[in-house]
Amino acid sequence: MAGAEIDECLRLARLSFVRLQAAWDAADLPTLAALTTAQLLDELRDELQARGPAPNRTEVLSLDARLLAAEELREAYVVSVEFSGLIREQLDAAAAPFRELWLLANLKSAGRGWQLARVQSLS
Repeated sequence: MAGAEIDECLRLARLSFVRLQAAWDAADLPTLAALTTAQLLDELRDELQARGPAPNRTEVLSLDARLLAAEELREAYVVSVEFSGLIREQLDAAAAPFRELWLLANLKSAGRGWQLARVQSLS
């Protein structure tokens, strides 16, 4: 990937991060479905059910993204992005640092753009 492509990829990844947090907080399944693969959506649906109806609010205070890898497979383009920064997950809580690895896939045949396939906590 060239420098401009990396910058655009990271810009889209940061937008997806914020959109996904908002969709998670709102339990917005249609938006989560647009942002994730079907397998990850199933996992998120189970986590939402376990979370219950209590309100959730995630405030992203700072967000850094670093491209770790990019590769073209036969069926998809795949990128690994490390996110780090500060988030607050409760109104009365202090901000907490986080580090996560996101695996994003862009299936060539689907035409749906980049979708989150996997999240792994690095902290």
